[in-house]
Amino acid sequence: MIQIYLLSVVTNALAGIALSFDSMDEKLHLSAVFNRDLFVSVGFRLGLGVVTFLVGFFKFLSVTNGDVPVVGDLIPALSGVIQGFILLVLYYQSRSDVSSPALESIDKIFVQNRTMFGTAGILIAALHFLFPSVLFL
Repeated sequence: MIQIYLLSVVTNALAGIALSFDSMDEKLHLSAVFNRDLFVSVGFRLGLGVVTFLVGFFKFLSVTNGDVPVVGDLIPALSGVIQGFILLVLYYQSRSDVSSPALESIDKIFVQNRTMFGTAGILIAALHFLFPSVLFL
């Protein structure tokens, strides 16, 4: 479905910007283009995390015309699920003071590397938009 394709591109790009806003803002001055308060707000990140995760999940289930089922959109779907998961973990960490070994390992792997995942999400969204029928992208 073309609607899920468009939502995947948009949510991957927005989630990537939200995840890497702090580090990219220093270099690219994103505050001049995007509202800083919006992209770092907890509510926006929660909503974007839920939507990005769900779109990434539904991207596994939908097939764009002329594409290989599941494999054709594997990387954008994984990117959406991972970025949505990171945004949801960031929301959970901002609202909770509970600590556990599982949460610490999730924090070490995903949250501390969120800039890398965000930059990759932006790149994947751009490539997925420009080359819609490439296998795995």
